[in-house]
Amino acid sequence: MPKSKSQEYAPPNPRRRALGRAVGAACGLGVLGVGGLEWLRHDGAQAAGSQVLGSVGSAGIAGTTPARYSPMAKPPKLKPVRDPDFGTRMVRVTDCVADFRARVAMPAYPTTQAWNCDESLLVLYVTRETHGGRRGWALFDGQDYRFLRFIPINPSDIEQFWWSRDNPSELLYISNYSRGSVSHCEMTAFDVRRGTLRVVHDFVPDLQRMGWSDKGPVRAGYPFANGAGNRIWGLGAGGVPKIHGYLALNVFGFDLHSGRIVHYHDVPSAQPRTRVPGPRLSGRGWFWNDARSHEAQFDRTWVLDLDGRVMRKIAFSAHEHVDTALNAQGQDLLVGVQFDGAIDGNLIAANLDTGEVSTLIGKANGYGYPRTGSFTSAVAYRAPQRVAGATIGSPFGTGNRHAVEHPWTLLDQEVFVTDLGTGRVLRVAHHRSTGAWGDAPHSNYWAQPNVTISPSGTRLLVQSDWGCADPAHPVIDGRAAVDTYAIELPD
Repeated sequence: MPKSKSQEYAPPNPRRRALGRAVGAACGLGVLGVGGLEWLRHDGAQAAGSQVLGSVGSAGIAGTTPARYSPMAKPPKLKPVRDPDFGTRMVRVTDCVADFRARVAMPAYPTTQAWNCDESLLVLYVTRETHGGRRGWALFDGQDYRFLRFIPINPSDIEQFWWSRDNPSELLYISNYSRGSVSHCEMTAFDVRRGTLRVVHDFVPDLQRMGWSDKGPVRAGYPFANGAGNRIWGLGAGGVPKIHGYLALNVFGFDLHSGRIVHYHDVPSAQPRTRVPGPRLSGRGWFWNDARSHEAQFDRTWVLDLDGRVMRKIAFSAHEHVDTALNAQGQDLLVGVQFDGAIDGNLIAANLDTGEVSTLIGKANGYGYPRTGSFTSAVAYRAPQRVAGATIGSPFGTGNRHAVEHPWTLLDQEVFVTDLGTGRVLRVAHHRSTGAWGDAPHSNYWAQPNVTISPSGTRLLVQSDWGCADPAHPVIDGRAAVDTYAIELPD
């Protein structure tokens, strides 16, 4: 059942950040190998003002070499094109206005895997329909990007669905609904090919046994991947007053295999949905962002074991746009943007097993102060060392608050991929979306770049309103149509 507009995801308002001015530094030449992919660094460069810019190659720009921001018309649907500044192949997947009479077709969220386990199918969310239009979860061919059909699912929020890791036809989600006076809160498995569903777990008896309201909803906070291949979940149940204006939940951990409910030690039961403990990807417990701390200068992430006990506390904010990951040693990581903390950057990694916090993309290695509107996707579970990111930054190019004749970029308006093992960075495309810029007169949440990496780590999805067709004269229109684009990384 599609949701009403009032039920659609309203993201938390993060603390406003000053737009950081980045300093670009040209790096030496070489070959970048990331997890088996041989991505060639641009070996040509030419001056543009005082900046040395990367030239067009076949596989993006490595490191901190600034990129040109060249004009590029919005491509027609399903016609492959090359990004003029990075050389990577892109395909426009949707034409939401023509196909659905809607204004938005987008990957649901960077931490939600859009593709199924064999990448034969993918799901996008369509919304802001006009008269006679469609809204809901749209199923596409995962290889050639043809639209197939809408699927009748009823997740707790638009991005709270999880593909099975071994069944390419199965989606999991928690369905909350009422039939007469009876409320239902059901973990549901939906077969997207047959159109059948089955109830995997009924949470109402659990809620009644714990003395909580059995009206629900039961849901996750942020839609992180579940631990140990959809076994360990971090959930909450409604029925408590709002906290700081947000839907509030009684939080608990859940083991889908055993049906066990876990209560967290020292974590207050009632939490706003933005601070529901999330599952560690390894399945060895959960993490929680403690934003209450008065004795610490920064937010702290608490690491919890499978019994809900606190193992350690780390100076890292899990309230930002972060994702869960695993390093080569199988240790749990949080990766994402950090502002004004012990370490600043657009991609900072916190090791939940050791407490170490390190820079992948940040001030410490030449990328400057973190750009605003930063998103991270670490859902490439068949290539777990590959993490994707995107930033909004400045639509006028790096360091600019107004239009300039020859803009260039370093992270601003860019999509990039990082290897967790080597720390190497490859910047692969300009997403050209402007409507979600923080200083826009009418900022459009739907236009934010929800970059999503495929399970194999070979493709990316990102939505865009294409406001930077001409980066020297960007159009910032919060009402512009938003479509999804695929970026195909080189073999």
